[in-house]
Amino acid sequence: MSRDSFNEATISGVRWVMLSRVVGETFAFVCIVLLARLVSPAEFGHAAVALIFVPLAGILTFEGFASALVQRETIDESHRQVATLMSLLGGLVLTLLVLALTPIAWRPIFGAQTAGLIALVSPVFLIASFGTVSRAMLWRKLDFRRMSLIEVAATAVGNVIPVGLALAGFGATAIVVGALAQTALTSVLLFAASPFPLPRWHWRSQRDIGGFGIAAALAGLVDVLFRNAGYGILAAQLPAAQVGIYYRAFNLGVIYQEKLSSVMMQLAFPVYSRTESRAEMRALHERASRVHAAVIFPLLASLIVLGPVLIPFVLGPAWTPSVRPAQILAVAGMVAAVLTGYPQVMLAVGRPRALLHFNVGMLAVYAVAIALAAQHGLIAVSSAVVVVYLIILVGVYRFLLQRHIGISVGRLLPEIGPAVAGCLALAAVGEPLRHLLEPRLGGFAVLAITGCAGLFAYCLALRLVSRATWTDLRTLAALVFAPLPMPRALRRRAAGAPAPATQP
Repeated sequence: MSRDSFNEATISGVRWVMLSRVVGETFAFVCIVLLARLVSPAEFGHAAVALIFVPLAGILTFEGFASALVQRETIDESHRQVATLMSLLGGLVLTLLVLALTPIAWRPIFGAQTAGLIALVSPVFLIASFGTVSRAMLWRKLDFRRMSLIEVAATAVGNVIPVGLALAGFGATAIVVGALAQTALTSVLLFAASPFPLPRWHWRSQRDIGGFGIAAALAGLVDVLFRNAGYGILAAQLPAAQVGIYYRAFNLGVIYQEKLSSVMMQLAFPVYSRTESRAEMRALHERASRVHAAVIFPLLASLIVLGPVLIPFVLGPAWTPSVRPAQILAVAGMVAAVLTGYPQVMLAVGRPRALLHFNVGMLAVYAVAIALAAQHGLIAVSSAVVVVYLIILVGVYRFLLQRHIGISVGRLLPEIGPAVAGCLALAAVGEPLRHLLEPRLGGFAVLAITGCAGLFAYCLALRLVSRATWTDLRTLAALVFAPLPMPRALRRRAAGAPAPATQP
């Protein structure tokens, strides 16, 4: 791919992924609000453990059996055939394994209801495996437009179904079935966009795929466990309602920002894999981190300021106990936003084993911290999460990014400093204003006035502190919200040009 084509594909990718994420997550948020009012915290607590297996399915089947198709400079048909075979077999084996462990492990640890939901979600591994090679080929072509349209459609279906089932009284089952439906539609649409070949075995190609994929899959597995292990650990120690409260708080503080961060994550691996030098990758990652922090930090700072009004008003009074944990976890969300993209960097430079070793240590520290803090309540758990995330941030830059591409913590601080300064201005304006208005106005008015004032203060401070960051945000906004280009076929038709002849 030429440099001009690469830049054009990257810019187009940013636009399509951003637009699809905004549309998809706006629709999903409406459905989440409805679910929060239809399904109790205890039911969410049961579903939270089963939902751990959904991202696991995507990571294990894609990273393990198809990510090498994106990372390698050259591939042939045998690589695709082997990746297809390994992915389908891997998905089947993992589905059967999770199902077989239901009476042996899941029921004794989590109870009958949660174990039943895990059994229900177990086919997600096989379902996800049908889309792995197709996803890899679309990523390899940097076809982010098609990927974005697929994800918007799947997100819509995956959020409408659980709302309908919840209205019919299915509770936690509705949430799990919705996740299965979203995964299934994603795989179907991926296959329609880029069909995979018939599976066949090739020893040489298997070594190429497996040598990279096994370490990448294990690293991804540990990363998913890190982000979801808290639910399982708490489910084994606390009542389901407490787990549901923590699930909601963690989603608000950490997971929802990751939905926006997924824009960077979707672009990062294929784009980093196509950079021509470490210096180009370093510059790209540093600029992405600066813009990323500038976009994510004010949203999380607004959650900290507005949480006491926002959460009960939007989700309902049953979720009020999640306010304080969500405020604390929003700090972890900021750290997570800074960390976004480091696994993709390590995969792009061909260092999945280094990533795996680091992630194993990260998971061990996190699990011990959660298990010890669980004895002291959700506030202690949330505080422990923030401390662990800060430790991980230092470790990522010291042992991974600095060692392999030359980015140190010292280089990071100037990139996120403007966003931090803007958040301090947001809090300085928003916190007293919320306390002033809350006794006098209704929830919507408090949220609207305080939120707008805080974001105005953030933008003003950002522009004063760092004109470069402000310019980057304006460029991003212009890029995302500019009119979308007309597809090539329509441009040819409008110009009266004949369509290109198809190859026999």
